[in-house]
Amino acid sequence: MKIYDFNELETNTLVYGGHSGQKLGVVINGENWFLKFPKRIKNLTNKFEISYTTSPLSEYIGSHIYESIGIPVHETKLGIKDGKVVVACKDFRENINKIHFDDYNSIKNDYVDGMEEKLKSVPSSSNNHNVGLEEVEVLLNNHPLFLKNSELKQRFWDMFVVDALIGNNARNNGDWGVLVNNKTNETTVCPVFDNGASFNTKSSDEQIKKIMNDNNRFESSVYKARMCIFVENDKQLNPFKYIESLKNKDCNAALMRIVPKINVENIKNMINEIPNEVNGIQTISEIRKEFYCKCIEYRYEKSLYPTYLKIKEMIID
Repeated sequence: MKIYDFNELETNTLVYGGHSGQKLGVVINGENWFLKFPKRIKNLTNKFEISYTTSPLSEYIGSHIYESIGIPVHETKLGIKDGKVVVACKDFRENINKIHFDDYNSIKNDYVDGMEEKLKSVPSSSNNHNVGLEEVEVLLNNHPLFLKNSELKQRFWDMFVVDALIGNNARNNGDWGVLVNNKTNETTVCPVFDNGASFNTKSSDEQIKKIMNDNNRFESSVYKARMCIFVENDKQLNPFKYIESLKNKDCNAALMRIVPKINVENIKNMINEIPNEVNGIQTISEIRKEFYCKCIEYRYEKSLYPTYLKIKEMIID
């Protein structure tokens, strides 16, 4: 696998927003991309020392896992810029003057006759940190855009399952939606993007070592106490417990689509093929590789695959 040198890239004048660290618009082979830099965070003692998340690495690995499962995802390349590990993400708008992106936040604010009445029956739990799943479900099942395009609803639940697998706990309302043709208003489902919150991205190698050396701590960190951004009845959801409950037929259907396409060994090989360093700059440590591989294997074998078999048995019966 190649680690790219992004130091001499031509920049463009495009601005890329979001809250996941600094971004820089660049041109690669005549196409618009942007670089995502690691986000600075204070250490846990709240001192002034600053460390960096491994979000570019997580973005790359998470995106390639989506790709391996066959779900459309933005193209990514891992590289070095100004001494830091960064990820280049291709602008999925083929023509920025022709296509624009409408995220779920924009869609849910559309006026739809009767929608306000339907939403009265569910808690309004969405904010900057949480997303109310009941509210999302009302939109998925009643908004004209979702009714017209069943693939968009499927994409939500596919992401719910894959995000559980990769430990992405920050799929907020701005991280998925549709691409809209400015002239025809025709919509297509946007590729998956923004996977940088996967794989304990804020944990240092030392913290990961402690997790790996304690089986109970490992199980709690990657499965039992793992929470996602969604809340139900004002309570934060453990995505695995939700999937295992079999309470949602759309989530069940997503699991049946996704699990047969998960190849754990191929995913582990992809992670292990990432060079540990390039030009003296560490890209990923051995302990982090081991941890990421173990996370994927554990979540698949402990939760996703057994639940898939349960549903399969129910269908046969």
